[in-house]
Amino acid sequence: MFAVRVYLIAQIVAVLILGATVRPFTLRRASIFVMLMIPINLIVAVISLSLDLIDSNMLSMSMIISGGVMGLFVFGYGISRAFSRQPSEISHWTFRGAPQAITAVAKAAVSEGIRTKIALWFALMVLASIPFFWSVAEGDGTLRGRVQMFTVYSFGFSGFALGLLTIFFSCRSLSHEIVSRQIYGVVSKPVPRWQILAGKWLGVMFLNVVVLAIVGVGTYVGTIGLIRQFRGQLEEELVTFGGLTPEASADAVAALDHVRGIGKEGPEGPIAHAMAKATGLSLQQTDEVFLKLPEETRMNLRRHDELRRRLLVARAAVKVPIPRDKIREAADRRFEHLAKEGRLSDAMSDQQIREQLRQDIFGEFCTVRSGENRTWKLQGPRPEKRSDFIMSIRFKIHVAADLPAYRHPITGEVFERDTLYCVWGIGDPSTAKYAEYVSPQPVRTFQELEIPTECIGEDGSILVTFINIDPRRQDVVFDFPDALLVLYRVGSFEFNLFQTSLAVLVPLICLASFGIFASTFLSFPVGSLILVSLYLVSLSMGFVSESLAVTDEYAPREAGLSFELRRLIVESIQAMLSLGDLEPTNQLIEGRSIDWTIRGFRDAPWSAVLGQWPFVFAKSAIVMMMAVSVFRRRELAAVVV
Repeated sequence: MFAVRVYLIAQIVAVLILGATVRPFTLRRASIFVMLMIPINLIVAVISLSLDLIDSNMLSMSMIISGGVMGLFVFGYGISRAFSRQPSEISHWTFRGAPQAITAVAKAAVSEGIRTKIALWFALMVLASIPFFWSVAEGDGTLRGRVQMFTVYSFGFSGFALGLLTIFFSCRSLSHEIVSRQIYGVVSKPVPRWQILAGKWLGVMFLNVVVLAIVGVGTYVGTIGLIRQFRGQLEEELVTFGGLTPEASADAVAALDHVRGIGKEGPEGPIAHAMAKATGLSLQQTDEVFLKLPEETRMNLRRHDELRRRLLVARAAVKVPIPRDKIREAADRRFEHLAKEGRLSDAMSDQQIREQLRQDIFGEFCTVRSGENRTWKLQGPRPEKRSDFIMSIRFKIHVAADLPAYRHPITGEVFERDTLYCVWGIGDPSTAKYAEYVSPQPVRTFQELEIPTECIGEDGSILVTFINIDPRRQDVVFDFPDALLVLYRVGSFEFNLFQTSLAVLVPLICLASFGIFASTFLSFPVGSLILVSLYLVSLSMGFVSESLAVTDEYAPREAGLSFELRRLIVESIQAMLSLGDLEPTNQLIEGRSIDWTIRGFRDAPWSAVLGQWPFVFAKSAIVMMMAVSVFRRRELAAVVV
């Protein structure tokens, strides 16, 4: 199906480029192009129906090559047409004086955006929302919940509002000048039209960068304000309940920024050591202060430390490697064994049986049965010999049934509802550098355990062992690759905020390109209405896929032509409307560094691959080239000499 999709997408791109470059693109020429494509598609369909008679790899390669050649030919033709001089232009693709001209147009666009009520009101709304979200953000009542909700609201709302601002401003800037005939004063001068569009795009993006920079600074200041407010409350409680002096209380709270080592509870934990060192008290005296504090205050001390370690950082993730080749080989061996015994199903094709076997083997790879253990080897970074270099494992345990509360008949230990008694081991158990954590862990929610760096190999290899020892005898399933991660620090919270701001700019770059393109041939109301509709559809493509039942959960065992066609259409729309898959807000509230890596077709569906940020940039560049091609041939005003 991948080859068929590549081939059909190449045809769609060819039609779009021809429509934007060929003049006049009459119905007769369009019908000739369609008539030429019909026999080719019929031949491909006939070959596809007889896949059992030929080599499928050869068919896939031929379709990819033919689709690629067709796309390159039409793309080259479109480029040659776009670079050719048009009779309505005074100057065409000249680069002499381009920086000055583009900068002048960009300055005029920014000035227009400031004067325009739409841009001004959107910018003021975004900036006014930050103190409002700061005052209403509560989350789950904890410090981490408040900070997470504030950052989600701040960046989430700002990204959405800036998307609408980009659409309205980019659609209005050029179309308004054309309608009001202000464009005559520019096109009558020797300024190439591509420089006009480039200046408009640069002005829109400059306004976005300025507003987003203010949002980033406001989010940072608001986060620091929430933390200081929380720290002030801790100082008061240490004085009121712990019996410390105001100076000692301030020193104890300030010591929370210097906590080092694995986070533990009790007097032996790093929090107690840091506070004892800052206040000059002994560990026993510090423990007595802790005993005087209410339980909520002691929890808040640890919550502050967890916030600093897990949210106010930029952490990279190492995932469990999935042995796809071994899974494929094991599925082939199992298929051959079933074929020899004559136990293959007649209701399924060989390809479907192989795919089902791969899914079964992958399910076995993700499952740890009751009483069994599983060890995974991850390749992480070399551990740094720094006290603030912290690593942790993040996991989510899935079980099929609900786990009731349970009292162990021998030890008398009580396991709470929906918790699984298990063992996590880090490192090689045959060596002294091995750490083990035995405790009940909540299921169906993400949990984190900090791990000592001395358990990590010198080359960065990490051995993670899970032992399912729960007496309720439930099998555990890990939804790889995201169900088990090793996280390590790569930067500060400020660095993560900066990365998040850059990631928010990715969809705005694409929206600005589409808005400039729409303004070259559509009026402001029509262009903005179309782009806002497409923008909302792009944000809800997951809901659209589930509504049309084209996700893997709804895929029938024998997918017919109607299902494949419906899925192809949905995935094509998703690829064309995708604005990037970086998810910056979700990464920020988890203390995760933005993942700028590029996944291949082997690791993700083709629609998800084409939705990554480099392809979004490529799509923006193609759309801008189409905008230049359309705008250069548009007759705005005849030059009279």
